[in-house]
Amino acid sequence: AGTAPAAAEAPATQGTADDVDALEVLRALVAERAELPADLVDPDSRLLDDLHMSSITVGQIVNQAASRLGIAAAQVPTNFATATLAELAEALDTLISTGGAAPEPETPVIAGAAPWARPFAVDLDEVTRPYGVTDGADGAWELFGSAGHPYAERLRSALAAARLGSGVLAVLAKDCPRKEIEKVLAAAKSALAGDRARRFVLVQDGRGAAGLAKTLHLEAPHLRTTVVHTPQSEDVVERVVAEVAATTRFAEVHYDRAGARRVPTLRALPVKPERTDAPLDDTDVMLVTGGGKGISAECALAVAQKTGAALAVLGRSDPAQDTELAENLDRMRDSGVRVHYARADVTVAEQVTAAVTELTEALGPITGLLHGAGLNQPGALTALTGQDFDRTFGPKVDGLRTVLDAVGPERLKLLVSFGSIIGRAGLRGEAHYATANEWLADLTEDVARTHPNIRARCMEWSVWSGVGMGEKLSVVESLSREGIVPVSPDQGVAILLRLIEDPDAPVVTVISGRTEGIDTVRRDLPALPMLRFTGDPLVRYHGVELVTEVELNAGTDPYLADHLLDGNLLLPAVIGMEAMTQVASAVTGRTGTAPVIEGAKFLRPIVVPPNGSTRIRIAATVTDTDTVDVAIHAEDTGFVAEHFRARLIFGGTPAPDGPPLQVPEDTPVVPLDPAVDLYGGVLFQGARFQRLRRFHRAAARHVDAEVAVQQQPEGWFAGFLPGELLLADPGMRDALMHGNQVCVPDATLLPSGVERIHTLGSGSHVPDQLRYTAVERSRDGDTYVYDIAVRNADGTVVERWEGLTLHAVRKTDGSGPWVAPLLGPYLERSLEDVVGSRVAVAVEPHG
Repeated sequence: AGTAPAAAEAPATQGTADDVDALEVLRALVAERAELPADLVDPDSRLLDDLHMSSITVGQIVNQAASRLGIAAAQVPTNFATATLAELAEALDTLISTGGAAPEPETPVIAGAAPWARPFAVDLDEVTRPYGVTDGADGAWELFGSAGHPYAERLRSALAAARLGSGVLAVLAKDCPRKEIEKVLAAAKSALAGDRARRFVLVQDGRGAAGLAKTLHLEAPHLRTTVVHTPQSEDVVERVVAEVAATTRFAEVHYDRAGARRVPTLRALPVKPERTDAPLDDTDVMLVTGGGKGISAECALAVAQKTGAALAVLGRSDPAQDTELAENLDRMRDSGVRVHYARADVTVAEQVTAAVTELTEALGPITGLLHGAGLNQPGALTALTGQDFDRTFGPKVDGLRTVLDAVGPERLKLLVSFGSIIGRAGLRGEAHYATANEWLADLTEDVARTHPNIRARCMEWSVWSGVGMGEKLSVVESLSREGIVPVSPDQGVAILLRLIEDPDAPVVTVISGRTEGIDTVRRDLPALPMLRFTGDPLVRYHGVELVTEVELNAGTDPYLADHLLDGNLLLPAVIGMEAMTQVASAVTGRTGTAPVIEGAKFLRPIVVPPNGSTRIRIAATVTDTDTVDVAIHAEDTGFVAEHFRARLIFGGTPAPDGPPLQVPEDTPVVPLDPAVDLYGGVLFQGARFQRLRRFHRAAARHVDAEVAVQQQPEGWFAGFLPGELLLADPGMRDALMHGNQVCVPDATLLPSGVERIHTLGSGSHVPDQLRYTAVERSRDGDTYVYDIAVRNADGTVVERWEGLTLHAVRKTDGSGPWVAPLLGPYLERSLEDVVGSRVAVAVEPHG
């Protein structure tokens, strides 16, 4: 359904079941639309049959009633056209009594097309430095950092004289020892205690405290924060000063020895790798730290089941005292995995050495390591101490070193360390945890460099749902409200297996769903194509998800005036397909390939008031290689109920040949003039969609007709909007649907779905005329299913529709007047309804 038509008043303020009666609301709305007194509207009236309203109009009435009753838009029924008014009221009352009237969230999440979680590479992209702007005055700068640093004091003096105001500067030596982090902690506390207009600058070379600095920015967004990773060079001071001047809120940059400026950028990896190569098999043993619980346990079990490797589980807990651990170990054994558990604290070398000896004796040499041990006790920056950092580093960083020393990295085939997106982006209350994860990633990369035979993977996870530290800390719900969508266990396990089996995957990846509101990481966001439906992105993760919003009205979208039914401007399904194709192409970057559209569903019409406008959101999610799921939501259902949905596959597959076939060349042309006999009467479509030209067959279940085509479609959108279309002429494509009206000439048919369309893309190859053949596959009441083949002049199939479902939204009484070619299909179907079997009917004009 769409927004309320112009003939009706705007919906009243939402009420409740206690103060509004559903039947009375419906009667008032029906009376208003039918221009009848409310007391003449019989509760037993069927809106479609008795009051002769189209299902589009009925949908509008039901939507208005639901709004007045306070029923959530997504709960509104859609199969209401044949119901009586009383039945509709009963359905709405049931929704109210069963919770369907629950209020919408204050800040609803922007709906997507499909849930997702993906791994992202952390690339260093060359990016030009923004133009620097001074604050107009010099200021005092505090210096914290490594003793005897070669340029720290010179940098402090330069900043103080650069008209950048005052600030706090922290400078760390290359690959600084951990104790140096306490100096950055002191610097951060000083910045928090000082003037709100001050700046914070961190300079480091290699591992350091970037995670701490990012957390500082998130806890104190007023502090303009600059993080510069740079080796020492002749111009290092000038380089850092220029970066500080260019920082408006937050910036993180890397310089190499050649002076190239790069910015860390998250770039989505493909859903599937180009090649796979399992690093472990059933002869291997994988050591698992993390206590045999949470994320580590779920992922370890998945690896063992996939590869056949045995699991050597290491933890501090006693299974006899820890029910969760005991159940997990039993679950592993019950699934056929060889498993042995040994107790040890990963921060105590002697315990780890003894445990590794025990595990090796029980299962064999350890050749894989999954390091999931960690400790997270959140705390605000102002309250953190050096001891908090030591406790957090202990299991995560020191523990990995301890286990590697005990196992011997030269024996390993696989190393997986579990980091956190917090180390990449920071998080309020997590400065110590962010820094520990930063160091974990650095340690994993160091192992990969020094032991190239190890497949090393540091997986920086976002929060998981249902399991893991996020659940323990009870932060999943609060993060979700902020736009951070948790990774489900199934998604996480699938991504883990994808990364360890991919020999080309980077050492460090960030794994997440949506992470809205985090401005401390940069994402790969190439320019969007200039298309009608890509203009205003609300959610964007290139290669993964794109949600755009577009306002529609008769001025910006003149085709709407040619798609007017019962006073409602309907968004044509063919424009919906174009919108879905544009957004799917934009999210993938593939604008030169016409997709195959599968499983298209037109669940609710999208209606635009003739003298108003409405907004739609087109959401596209990449769900597989070359595959994008797309859904369109509309303003009148609160952007929560799907109106259109489809799956688009960009495989470059041509339309297959085959039936339905054209009638023989010597078949007489049907004496039917579409301009006179169809358009303006049987067909409601206006001039822009009037493409039917000549019929070679117009029977109850078979159509063969010529359609005119705009080779270079134009005028579909207002002149100030992008006019490019990715699919061929939508007017032609609409005729493929409404041309089948000759099979059911006493009804108005609108599409409700298509199983598959091999689409014809736009371009110079498109001819100015095509010929389409449609045959009815099945009928169920007022629902008709057709298969269609579209051919060019030489008989090549250029577009194919499989399983087009059309539904009768309104009917005439059949009294005519009739032209002969349409009377035959009408009589044939009417006789079939009476006698229960098919009767072929041919009608010839008298004389």
